[in-house]
Amino acid sequence: LAEPLVSLSRLARQPAAAPIDQRTLMDYISYARLEIDPKITDGAGRALVEAYLAMRNLSDNKKVISATPRQLEGLIRLSEAHARMRLSAVVEPEDVVEADRLMKVSMQSAAMDPITGTIDMDLIATGRSAADRSHAKQLAEVLKDRFVTMPAQSIALQELQKSAQDDTGVEVSMTVMREALAILQREGIISLHRNSFSIL
Repeated sequence: LAEPLVSLSRLARQPAAAPIDQRTLMDYISYARLEIDPKITDGAGRALVEAYLAMRNLSDNKKVISATPRQLEGLIRLSEAHARMRLSAVVEPEDVVEADRLMKVSMQSAAMDPITGTIDMDLIATGRSAADRSHAKQLAEVLKDRFVTMPAQSIALQELQKSAQDDTGVEVSMTVMREALAILQREGIISLHRNSFSIL
């Protein structure tokens, strides 16, 4: 049983013969880059606007940006590149459809908030989702109410994290905890250290 499976695996790894040789492909790409400068048709322009608006509406939350003008620029460039690949002098709506598909796939892999399941461009721009920032602000408010009644003291971050999780029944990441404490430090309520903080 093992020998036939191994031989099938070896066969599967054999590279397929290229439909055209590498030199021809390189010449094709060079020609397309140098000689083809596709113009956007009216239909493609409408399709670009519709695709961009659809991206903007991916999020129901008004605080979450799901597409920026940079994504529109990307759609335009991808549409032009697709038309150029076809050696077409004009960008057609089908070029926009393919550009939109490529953009959505890339946004889903790079900008999908794992908690909310929505596209959040803040993940690309800042590395933090709008949901995380909102949680940090809410946590900062709760902690502020607690700290103003406490005497000056130092507390370990892990101790505070465990206490917050025990009190709320919700997992609080150390990243969100640090962001909440940074808000309180800017307000002059605490002094944040590497692994602890001091209530002032």
